[in-house]
Amino acid sequence: MSLETTIANLVTAANNLTNAVNGKMTEIDAAVLAAVKAIPNLSKTLCVDAVAGSDAALGTDAAPLKTIAEAISRTASTPFVNIYLRAGQTHEYSGVSNDIPYRGVSNKIVFTKYGSGANPIFTPRVATSISPSQTVLSNLHFLVLEGGSVFFRDTDILMPNALQPGTVAWNETFGVSLFSRAHGGSVPLQGSVTMAMGNITLGARNLFKSGYAGNYRVDISNAVINASLSSLFADLTSATMALAVYGVEVTNGKTWADLVRGVVKDPRGGLCNFMSNIGNQLAGA
Repeated sequence: MSLETTIANLVTAANNLTNAVNGKMTEIDAAVLAAVKAIPNLSKTLCVDAVAGSDAALGTDAAPLKTIAEAISRTASTPFVNIYLRAGQTHEYSGVSNDIPYRGVSNKIVFTKYGSGANPIFTPRVATSISPSQTVLSNLHFLVLEGGSVFFRDTDILMPNALQPGTVAWNETFGVSLFSRAHGGSVPLQGSVTMAMGNITLGARNLFKSGYAGNYRVDISNAVINASLSSLFADLTSATMALAVYGVEVTNGKTWADLVRGVVKDPRGGLCNFMSNIGNQLAGA
């Protein structure tokens, strides 16, 4: 056998070995990902990069996920969850599908930022649904508080202000706010939401609404509420809210009396379904 033939055979063998190793590494990566997803952790931290991430990744800083939806889907049974959103990016939140545009929250989820730059932006997807009359309606992908809590820290919230092309107004009982009741009135919607050190831009629909029964505990601190496009922060029809506000600026000359709808007053003017340190603004409205 010539030297050239021997060298060629060695190169072929080396290439075959490299391909085999690469194939095994792919299998190992897949097995590790499956194992990580299955770990019943009491707490979990995942990173999301809307530009460079992949929903097949591990969700670490070095290998971030691409979507909030994937991060939530991996942590539904984890009691405490940190979801780090890459700074300077807009991150679209979506439910399970356009037919099921929501996710239940029975655990604690913290959204915050990682990396340098401006606060990440959390914005719900605008989707479509078909009414019984076959009308194409726009709706928002939303969160259902099933005894859980959501904390936005160093994260801006941007509510959409436009319908999907070719659709009509958002369905008034389904997908009309970021926090809403999905369906059924047998169990009251209840949970807590905290927003700190971020801007909140209101859009065409509320942050909070309940078509059946809802009980919200909300804390907002060191935040700016941009009310230039809408006067809807919460619709408390059939709902109650305990709201604590600290160091919050509301723009465009609006007050909390402009931002909250559906408040019930007793004969003396006291508030029946809204308790807050800025309740006097609504009591006088």
